[in-house]
Amino acid sequence: MMPRSDTIGKEMAGNMVLKGAGQFFRHLVSGIMKHNIGAYAAVMAFFGFSAMIPLALLLVYGASLFFVQHGVILNFLLNVVESYVPTLPQGKLYLTENITHLALMNDRIGIIGGVGLLWTTLGGFVSLQRILDAIWEVREPRSFLKQYLVGFIMLGVLLFLTLLSSLTSTLSLTHSLGRVGLKAVFLRLDFFQTASYVLFPLLLFLTCYFCFRILPSHQLKNSCLVTGSLISTLGIYLSREAFVWYTGHLGVYEMIYGSLTFIMLFTLWAYIVSIIVLLGAEAAVALNAVLGSGQSGPERTGPEKAR
Repeated sequence: MMPRSDTIGKEMAGNMVLKGAGQFFRHLVSGIMKHNIGAYAAVMAFFGFSAMIPLALLLVYGASLFFVQHGVILNFLLNVVESYVPTLPQGKLYLTENITHLALMNDRIGIIGGVGLLWTTLGGFVSLQRILDAIWEVREPRSFLKQYLVGFIMLGVLLFLTLLSSLTSTLSLTHSLGRVGLKAVFLRLDFFQTASYVLFPLLLFLTCYFCFRILPSHQLKNSCLVTGSLISTLGIYLSREAFVWYTGHLGVYEMIYGSLTFIMLFTLWAYIVSIIVLLGAEAAVALNAVLGSGQSGPERTGPEKAR
C-alpha cells in the first residue's frame, strides 16, 4: 500500500494545481470582460489592415537591399499569405495579382512615399502598443517619441525575421535542387516542404512573442509571454480551419457582395485573428498574475519591471 504521507502529498499537489487553474481562468475571464478585447480587436484589425500593404512594400524594398530577387520575396510572401489566410472565394487570384503588383511597383517608391509607408506601418505598431499597455494595465505609458521608437524597433525585428525566413527557405530549396539524382531531389524537396510547415508557424510564434515582449511599457515573466504567444499561434491555425469550413457554407456572401466578397471575408478574418492575439495577451497577463508577479489589477501585484 502507498504510505499515507505520499497520498496526502499528491492530494495537496492536485488541489494546488486545481486552485491555480481556477485562479488563471478567473483572471482570464475578468481581464477579457474588463478590457473588452472585442473592441480593441476592431481597432487592431483596422490599423493592421491599413498597415499591411505598406509593410509588404517595405519587405520587398528591404529584400532588395540584401540583393534578394523580387521573385524570391514574392513567392515567400505568397506562401506566408497562403499559410496564414484561409482559402477564401477568389482569394488566391486576388492576392497573387496584388502582391505581384506591389513587387513590380516597388522601384517607383520615392523618398516621400517611403516616409509615408514607414509612418503608416509605425502607426499600426503604436496602436498595438497602446492596446497592450491597456491589457497590461500600465499606469505610466511611454512618451510619444518613445512609442514610435519602439514601433520602429519592432518593425526592424519583423523585417529581420521575415527576410531571414525567406533566405532560409530559398537556400534550402536551392540546395535541394543542386543535388544529383532524381531520388535525392525528391527527398530534399520533401524535406523543404516539411520544413515550411514548421517555418511559418515559428515565424508567427516569434512575431507574437516579440510583440508581447517589446511593445508593452512593462515586462511580464518570459514563461508567461511564451505561453501567451503559443496560445495565439495555435488559436490562429485552429481558427483558420474553422473559418474555411464557415466560408464553405456561405455561398450567399458572393450573391450579396459580388466582387467585394474577398474583402469582406478577409476583414472578418483580420478581426478574428486580432481577437485571438489579444486573447493570448490576456492569457499571458492572467498567468503572470497567478504566478504572483502580475501588474496592478484585481488580486495582482505590481509590475515586474518597468522600461
